[in-house]
Amino acid sequence: MRHRGTISVLAAPALVGLWFVGGFALPYLTVDSGQFGIYWPRHEWLLAHIIGGIVALLSGPVQFWLGLNKRTKIPHRVLGILYVLGVAVSSAAAFQLASKTDFGWSFGLSLIFMSSAWMISTGLATVAICLRQVEQHREWMIRSYVLTFGFVTLRIADVIFDMARIGTIVERKATAGWLAWAVPLLITELILQGRKIFARPVSEAPIPDSSVYTAEPAPAAYGLQNSGSSYQPQL
Repeated sequence: MRHRGTISVLAAPALVGLWFVGGFALPYLTVDSGQFGIYWPRHEWLLAHIIGGIVALLSGPVQFWLGLNKRTKIPHRVLGILYVLGVAVSSAAAFQLASKTDFGWSFGLSLIFMSSAWMISTGLATVAICLRQVEQHREWMIRSYVLTFGFVTLRIADVIFDMARIGTIVERKATAGWLAWAVPLLITELILQGRKIFARPVSEAPIPDSSVYTAEPAPAAYGLQNSGSSYQPQL
């Protein structure tokens, strides 16, 4: 039952990721300038961002599965290196795209902070596993993938805001840019830390205090036997 639950949890982001890649990412893998629109002057950076993001997005669920299966250490390490490289390439390109965005400084700032958090969390996850801190590695990898998935959440929020026609396009982009990663990361942190706070404490046996130890050894321990009112040595 637990095995099936793990598969379900990992399959959900994988399926959504495949939907996002097929519907929004793959159309940009072309040389047609019309497909890029306003991004054509920066299409090289956009392609690097998309390709690195696809690697990180689709390898993440597989990484978590391999991490839970201790018999697949080598594939886990190889795929982990690919994941880190994907994050490095995609986040570096995101910095360049954010610095020259056409949708206002607030939207660009949201992308810069998201990319910064993405790089930092992935870097700390890498350092933790190099130091053999497995639990810290898992937690930072969870944060890292939440930020990886933030680009999917950004697109979904952007579509919803466009359909609702709330505010201007610049306001909608900026709001989606901040909500896409800040809120999911906050929820993730509440879950990670809440599990520790509300975890059932492990009961510990009390340590006896030597200062109040009053038990006396049995007479037999000294080779004595009780005869009447006094002890006599045994022969």
